[in-house]
Amino acid sequence: MFSKLSSDPATMEKSKTLAEVGKDFAVGDVVDVPDKNKALDLLANHAIDFDPNSPEAKRVLRKIDKMVMPIIFMVYLLQLMDKNSLSFAAIMGIRSDAHLTASQYSWLGSIVYFGYLGGEIPVTFFMQRVPLAKYLSVMCMLWGVVVAMHAVCHDFGSLAAVRLLLGMIEVCTAPAAIYITASWYTKEEQVTRVAIWYTTSGWAAVFGGFFSWALNQAPRFRWQGLFVVFGALTFVTGIVMFFFLAASPTEARWLTEEEKVIALERVRGNKTGTEVWKFNKSQLKEAFLDVRFYLTFLLLVSTGLPNGGVTAFGPTIVAGFGYSTNKTTLLSMGSGASQVVGTFLALFIAKYTNRTVAGVWTLVLACIGCAMMLGIPASNNGARYGGYILVMQFPICVLFIITFITAGVAGSTKKIAFGAAYQLGYAVGNIIGPQTYRKDDAPNYYIAKYTMLAFLIFTAILLSMFGLIHMVWNHKIDKRHADAEDISTTIANEEFADLTDFEMKSFKYPL
Repeated sequence: MFSKLSSDPATMEKSKTLAEVGKDFAVGDVVDVPDKNKALDLLANHAIDFDPNSPEAKRVLRKIDKMVMPIIFMVYLLQLMDKNSLSFAAIMGIRSDAHLTASQYSWLGSIVYFGYLGGEIPVTFFMQRVPLAKYLSVMCMLWGVVVAMHAVCHDFGSLAAVRLLLGMIEVCTAPAAIYITASWYTKEEQVTRVAIWYTTSGWAAVFGGFFSWALNQAPRFRWQGLFVVFGALTFVTGIVMFFFLAASPTEARWLTEEEKVIALERVRGNKTGTEVWKFNKSQLKEAFLDVRFYLTFLLLVSTGLPNGGVTAFGPTIVAGFGYSTNKTTLLSMGSGASQVVGTFLALFIAKYTNRTVAGVWTLVLACIGCAMMLGIPASNNGARYGGYILVMQFPICVLFIITFITAGVAGSTKKIAFGAAYQLGYAVGNIIGPQTYRKDDAPNYYIAKYTMLAFLIFTAILLSMFGLIHMVWNHKIDKRHADAEDISTTIANEEFADLTDFEMKSFKYPL
């Protein structure tokens, strides 16, 4: 049965930080941990016999899936639809109505990511100081208002202002979604759950294409209507999220006390915790000394660069194959649907190999597609569109990068630091991406496509390095245990304490 934490003030006063535990206690000692978070308190007072295959555990998982996954799916979908709405507005008349030059339109694609850079520090600050679910909900409502405000903008200056605000507000989405997913699901479940909400990169194109096609039939207020509809959907989602989303089991009002304990016991083996603790300077230092921190940044730069281009110019690329506006919006749905199918195919590959192999597979497909768009003559636009379909498989690799973070990084400050590296890299790549599409290169944009191909290859190399590092670290951990050189001190409920993956000597890294 589980050891209870000490609630005696004298004992708690003498307790040391968990990072220092191994220095003062002998191997095998059970060490009391200060009651610093709700998970520790709940487990200390509600010890249970937990069976992960019991009907109760399966019932709690179904309840979690029903209450958490639809909300995360919806907010991530709307974030992508809102951000991608400019690319559909481009073929619906916003360029002429707002008197945008080619250079100004490219900058509108980049400016939103300057907002990401500006919003990253405030987001990192607030994520550790206010309830995470409530913070994400309020931000969702605010960016819904900002998206709707696009409809009243009629020049470059006003559009640039709302795009900048949009980036500053919605930058919290990915780090929050990553943290919440890691708090609710086991390492094995995280790949599937992240894949489900990451299919929104495809669904955003499907629904965005459909709404664009429908609103394009109107005689006027077409692109304006698109922003109003997307903004309203986002605002309503934020309201629903405020009342129903829980960032961790201890915050879920829709779980009983016993169900909360079961939810916590389900993720005990993750050893990544479920709560957002206060800022920890030593964890931040550890993140900066972790090579994966810089790999995460570089991976998101190298995936963000092609993403920034296709986000702003995707429908324009398809239109350049010789299709009308209406047909282009419908064909954009096809590329989105292919991403959804490609995600589940990558999941199948990951199940029988690992995350690294599956991620590299999607990048190989994208490289083939990019080569097709470059090498196939304009007389065969159908085949070039097929190449575009393959190129749009590359965002799928990001879901495996995300699960490397959710399952491979422990410690709340360290996880948030990795989330910041993720977002900063994403912003830098997406700022550069649209600038590779120059007016003089239209409609084929060969320089942009060659740049995209180079960075897709670079991404495959970086992702392989990430997986190789985890493999080497796991081998060293196994060797230490086999040689009995390093046996960790036993700490009551250490899996829910604020320990990093480096501090937990038995931590295993995902491949």
